Amino acid sequence: MKRRIFLRNTTLASAGIGFLPLSCTNPKLDAEYLILGGGISGLFLANLLEKAGKDYMLLEGSDRLGGRMFTRTDINRDVGGRGIGDKYTNLLPLIEEVDQEMIDITSFMRSPSAIYLDGELRHPWPEGQVKPQMHQFKALGKENHLSGLDEWYQKESWDEPYADFLKRQGLTDEEIALADISANYNDIYETSAINAHHSRAFGKYNGSKRALNFKGGTKSFIDKVAKTLKKPVLTNKMVTKITDADNRVTVSCEDGTSYRAKKVICTLPFTTLRDVTLDVAVNANQAKAIKELAYTNITQIHLAHSEPYWETDGIPLDMWTDTPIERIMNMSSSPTEREIACWVNGKGTAFFDAMSEKEIADFTINQINAIRPASVGKLEYLGTQNWGKYKYNKGAYVEFAPTQPNLFLDMIKPAGNIHFAGEHTAHKNRGMEAAAESANRVFKEVVF
Repeated sequence: MKRRIFLRNTTLASAGIGFLPLSCTNPKLDAEYLILGGGISGLFLANLLEKAGKDYMLLEGSDRLGGRMFTRTDINRDVGGRGIGDKYTNLLPLIEEVDQEMIDITSFMRSPSAIYLDGELRHPWPEGQVKPQMHQFKALGKENHLSGLDEWYQKESWDEPYADFLKRQGLTDEEIALADISANYNDIYETSAINAHHSRAFGKYNGSKRALNFKGGTKSFIDKVAKTLKKPVLTNKMVTKITDADNRVTVSCEDGTSYRAKKVICTLPFTTLRDVTLDVAVNANQAKAIKELAYTNITQIHLAHSEPYWETDGIPLDMWTDTPIERIMNMSSSPTEREIACWVNGKGTAFFDAMSEKEIADFTINQINAIRPASVGKLEYLGTQNWGKYKYNKGAYVEFAPTQPNLFLDMIKPAGNIHFAGEHTAHKNRGMEAAAESANRVFKEVVF
């Protein structure tokens, strides 16, 4: 069923509401294809259209390109997606095309980790006991529920709350609560187990054996891709309305400008698309997904160190904790450097949401000092990246709740002259490879 919807601030209008047709006195188009969103899927698609000699324009709401590939130049840290597998067959050709140098981090990406639990710092962890952060992986490892990358949205029998799955695998309520800290979801009691099954399938069937990072940070790659584009790429173009009528699409922006094209490729996360007024014919499942699909909240608190305090106390830098700072990890792409960040997932991010930067800095450093006295006087706060509150994305990546995988095939269908791309629309892959996969799919939809 097709219907027109008007979405604003998560309000879904009734089906069948009419619309005022655009005036036909000015039929001029600004481009044949209008790409909304300058993240990797939008840039990837623009690069494909460029090489095909097509007329396009790209609109990005923020003042930079890259989306969730974000190098914070103010703190000199990558705060978004950056990990690339050596079998990312969609993304690697573009990396090679722009001659982007990569760093192999495979040998040092999994460093030893200490555990702070119930007020006690433990390293090494007692043999024979499952580490708290390994409970979910042990449960997932008992059997393989997906036999391919594209089965996740077809396996209704495994679409259940993740906590229910873990309990059926033998985890106690206490172990499930501990697993919730290290699971990269908002809440394992509310997220679908399909997310975890798909992640495991991606790790197994994608075939990557090596992990790579971008030399010079993700910004170096984004800048190189942007240089391949000759058609207009406009930043600070926050989309407020999309209207599909009179065989063309009109996109209105917050700054009062508007643009017309034959087709629009929307790469916006549904968390931001639901704040756009849509005068577009969509199917019922598409409307539901745009209104309700969740994205994982992640808050990163970045710190610098004046001395390697982990050498003083002889305990690994990386830590899993049952405190509000959750996990402490090394985010560096170098085997000899350490870039410290606290990584907080899901509902745990709410603890920091109402804090000022100074309050976050003071709490975090004081918490680490209490756990690791050797760190006193050796830590400096750099900044916080709160992806849940970042208005251009409102989350780090898509996360399907129970029953939502059933929406997938309908939610990615073209709606009139609107096509959908982005990591949330990929059939097989996850992360940056998913974004690239979606761009390849939509390129074929609109060009061939």
